[in-house]
Formats: sequence, C-alpha cells, structure tokens
Amino acid sequence: MTKNKTVMLLTVTVMSVLLLQACGGNSSTPGSSSAPSSSNPKSSSSPSGDKVTLKVWGDLGNQAVLEEPFKKINAAFEAKNPNIKIKYDFAQNDQSLNVALQANELPDLFWVQGDKTSKMSEMVKNGFLLDLTSANMDLARFKAPEKDYCTVNGKLYCSLPSFFDTNVVYYNKDIFNKNGLGVPKNWDEFVQGLDKLKTAGVTPIALAGKSEWDRAWPVFALAPAFANNAIQAAQLGKGKLTDPAFAQTLQAFRDFAEKGYFGKDFLAQDMAGAQFSFTNGKSAAIIDGTWNNATYVASGINLGRFPIPNKEGKRVVQSSYSNFMTYAISAQTKHSPEAIKYLSFLSGQEAQQIMEDSTGLVPTIKDIKPKDDGVKEMAVFDEAGLNIYSVLTVLSTPKSNVADTLMKEVIPKLMTSAITGEQGAAILDKIATYPAQQ
Repeated sequence: MTKNKTVMLLTVTVMSVLLLQACGGNSSTPGSSSAPSSSNPKSSSSPSGDKVTLKVWGDLGNQAVLEEPFKKINAAFEAKNPNIKIKYDFAQNDQSLNVALQANELPDLFWVQGDKTSKMSEMVKNGFLLDLTSANMDLARFKAPEKDYCTVNGKLYCSLPSFFDTNVVYYNKDIFNKNGLGVPKNWDEFVQGLDKLKTAGVTPIALAGKSEWDRAWPVFALAPAFANNAIQAAQLGKGKLTDPAFAQTLQAFRDFAEKGYFGKDFLAQDMAGAQFSFTNGKSAAIIDGTWNNATYVASGINLGRFPIPNKEGKRVVQSSYSNFMTYAISAQTKHSPEAIKYLSFLSGQEAQQIMEDSTGLVPTIKDIKPKDDGVKEMAVFDEAGLNIYSVLTVLSTPKSNVADTLMKEVIPKLMTSAITGEQGAAILDKIATYPAQQ
C-alpha cells in the first residue's frame, strides 16, 4: 500500500458511498443518459500525423519523490512517440479526484491503487475507467498477482505494478553505533534498544502524530510481525479481530507512545517535522515506507534499514504493490490508442528502470536492476505478510468502514492511552463483517 502514499497513501473510504454521494445530485449519475461508459480501446483515435496531448494527473502527495523520474519517463516516451505530448500535472489527491468524478471531468489518465482498496473497482462499476482487456498490452514480464492488482471481474484496467511497498525502520547508524546498538535480532532486543536510546536522551522513533496516515505506519509494520496468521484468519472468516495477537499489536503501539519512544511532542508533529527530526539527528529512527527511501538517502545521514522482528526473530513485513506507476484511463478519453501507448510504456522495463534509478524502490521484476545496496537491504525479510489496511477494507461495508475506524478512532485513542489494545481490537471487531457472515 502504495504512499501513495499509499500508498499506500489515499485517505480511502469504501468508495461505493463516496461515488454515489458524488454523483447523487448530478445528471451524470451512472445509469443516466450522460453517464460515462467504458469504450472499446480502439474505438477513438486521432487522424494520422496529428499531434495529440494527453492530460495526465500525478500523485500530488508524492510530488517531491516522483517529479524527477516522471520528467525523464515522459521525455523518453515523447522521444519514441513524437506525435504525443504528455501534459503531466501533480494535481491528484482524494479531493481533486472525487471532484473530477462528481463533475465527470477526469483527465485522460490518472493514478490508481489497483486492488489495494475498493476504489478502482467502484470506479469500474460506475463506468469511469476504460477496459484494457483487448488493448493487447504486453504482460509477459508479469506474474499472476501483478495482473490481479489491475483486474476487476476478469478485465484489465491499469498499467501493471513492478515495485514492492512495505514499511521498514530507517535508522541512523551513527546514533546506533554511539549507543552500542545494531540491527535487532528479535523483538526483545528491539525494545531494549529503544529503552537505551531514551535513557541516553535521544528520541528513539520520530512519529508524525498529527498526520492520519503517517502516524499509522508503526501499526502497519507491527501487524504482520505480531499477528499475520490472526489477520489472515480474520480476512478468511476463520477468526476474529479480537484474537490476542492482534490486540497485542495495538497494545505495542500504545506502549511505544506511553513509554516516550516517540518523544514528547509527537502528537503535534506532522510528517515534515518527523522526517526533519530524524534526518538532523534528533531522533534515532523513523518507521516509514520504502517509497520514501530516496528522501532519507538524499539527507546524507549514515542510513540503515531493517524490518521489525517478532519475538522469535522472524521478519514478517507488510506487503503491497507500489502504485507509483499504476495508471488508469478515463472511459471518456478522446485519445484511447495514444493513452494505451503511454500505459504500455509505463509497464515496460525502460520506464521502470528510470523509476528505480531515481527512487530506489524494491523491484518485483527480475530485469529491473536495483539502484544500490540500500534497495537490497530493504528486501531482506523472511516473509511477505498482509497489509492490515487492505484486510480491514475487505471486512468493511458501505455502512461500516473498519479501516477508516482504525485510522480515525482507534489509533488516535491508542496514542493518548484512551483505550487499550484489547479495547481497540474490540471496537474494530464490533463493526467488522466477516466473510462467513456475508
């Protein structure tokens, strides 16, 4: 869960509610005479030789990371396709996308999160996205899970992912070395190290307590380490969120806040402040996504990375595909053949290598060469576990959003010690709809 962020990085609700609200008072509601409809990818084209401009929306929240690679990607594409001009604007966030959906004024292409949330499938259901199944895109380099990311009801709707997102502990090697610490071998060693740093007067972990998504990264990292089996059981309807392992996950997050591992003023700190605290040496570590690796490398600190180990020393990390290069085409584009050419380029090795060289993401395709040893370091784990946000989204309904409740209610209450981990798990369990109940 690419940030976009995940993102891993949209503030996602179950979009059936949002989209129906957005279109409710509009003459362009799905089913009306002016509703958008998926068109044949080959049905619209420009006269041969005419210059076509494609309007593309980029991820506003990750502009700092993505601006350089997309300048290079778009230049490379235009060099190969001189009749196509890419007008690429970092204009997309939750609000702008929902406004565009309501007004039925989507750009030709915009980024999506695939199957990480319900949003893409809801846009498909409401006729906003172009069906790419018959577009003859080259999918030979990709495995089934990468294809599944872009598939709704057996049909393809976006360019395919080629990078892996997870959360790691970024740490300052100089501060760790000064305090006699290294990469922890298990959970107890990890916590003992945090205690040692706090005693030395160093904030162990910088946290953006003010930012809804960024304050959740420790929970996202802790969940698979502590409770991957329990989360999977809940997702399949074979268990519940009240499982003690999941309650311990939430309790560990509360304990970190209560013990001062996040510092004194983390509740008022945004992500920029948390990142600055880490990069200027005030904090020894920060838990963040692999999508922000380039930001920490650019700071020039002696940087290290490790996944949080569980009590047995096993490193189970949250996994999801990066949405940095997964784009969909509006069903109403007037330039579908040209838009498909752009998506095909994004799904190809040349564009993906440009992204890798600029950002240092973790590749999932063998022909993408890792940028450096730091990228290899992020790929050192024992098991790719589940994404807790995605699981809670599966357990949600239009009337009861479990993932949203975690973000907006449970995590804030844990940070302020208003509830225990067990109580937080009970809150989520009460509103969850497990598969066996559907």
